[in-house]
Amino acid sequence: MMLHCFGNHWAAAVPMFAVTTWVNLTAQISLVVLVIALGLAFLRLVLGPSLPDRVVALDLVATLLVGLIAVSAVETGVVIFLRVAMVVALFNFIGTIGFCWYLQQEPDQ
Repeated sequence: MMLHCFGNHWAAAVPMFAVTTWVNLTAQISLVVLVIALGLAFLRLVLGPSLPDRVVALDLVATLLVGLIAVSAVETGVVIFLRVAMVVALFNFIGTIGFCWYLQQEPDQ
């Protein structure tokens, strides 16, 4: 077993190739699952019987988009994707609040 010094701690060296392979494999599986979920959410968005169902489906689509961006950031190692995901999540939250406010408004008599 190889030992490497990281600061003041001695730790067993894990081959980076094995870790990278597992991370890439789980990231690719996660991307496939998220894309399938995104397709089903779009289906609910189109076929939703009522406006609140469509609002929830749109919120789900935006949340899944944040998940896709985050998994892509892990797979590629590009940190800026995480900031983009945070901005998309913020707009998702503001949009959901706006839709809820719109749905609560009663029509003028």
